[in-house]
Amino acid sequence: MATKPNVSYVVRKDEPIEKALRRFKRMCDHAGIRKIVRLKRFYEKPSDARRRELRKRIRNQRRAERKAAQRNQRKARKVQARLRSRSMAFSAPPPPAAPKPEPVSATTE
Repeated sequence: MATKPNVSYVVRKDEPIEKALRRFKRMCDHAGIRKIVRLKRFYEKPSDARRRELRKRIRNQRRAERKAAQRNQRKARKVQARLRSRSMAFSAPPPPAAPKPEPVSATTE
């Protein structure tokens, strides 16, 4: 079993109590104590806890897959841009575009 977090803070000389409380709260957040207190506030059946953890794992996995897909798309765009810039450097300029013909209107007389 994981060890329980242990946080202690000694108020410095001439330190305002509000600042000391903020620092203590930040230390508690960093140690994860507030999360533990929130989860332990009410009894949770073991089956509900497993279900909650499973949903959390699925959500995190989907988020990681989305982020990986975004990274791959960005990489692909960078590679394509690099290839385009290289091919433009070694290729002849494109031929001038031919003038577009005027559209013919069908009028009946």
